[in-house]
Amino acid sequence: MGLFIKNFMVLSFMNFLVLNCAEYKSVSQINLQKDHPEKVEYKEIRRLNLNNDLKEYTVITSTKEMKELYMKFNDSKYSRSAPIPVLQKGEYFLILKPGLKKIKYGDIQIEKMETNGSVLNILYKEIENWEYAEKEQSHPILILKVIGEPKEVKLTTI
Repeated sequence: MGLFIKNFMVLSFMNFLVLNCAEYKSVSQINLQKDHPEKVEYKEIRRLNLNNDLKEYTVITSTKEMKELYMKFNDSKYSRSAPIPVLQKGEYFLILKPGLKKIKYGDIQIEKMETNGSVLNILYKEIENWEYAEKEQSHPILILKVIGEPKEVKLTTI
């Protein structure tokens, strides 16, 4: 009788494991179907290398804010500044200034930009830039015009 109960318990436990694994697989497939990322359209507006107080990323939703930012970028040794871009309906500016970890005097290159729910995922890589290396500049800034509504930003280096 003891052997029968032991076998029954082992078989019950095995069934329990198999059913839970199957349920886990179906739940994870549902989550993957819900969370399929969508590509985001964007246009590179300007690249520069400047040491200032910008955060890792900044979202700008008005042309007035962009003018204020360009005033910070203005270099007094030049008589003219770069043209200030304007926004259309359904667009915003995204200014990226990630800290370099792999290449001391490098630049950044966007590899992929996609939304997943309320998060904008940006995958970028650090690239060498001989101009920045020659001048020993290590604070790359990338200004993008993004089509869509502003979201929480997650920057990931690859």
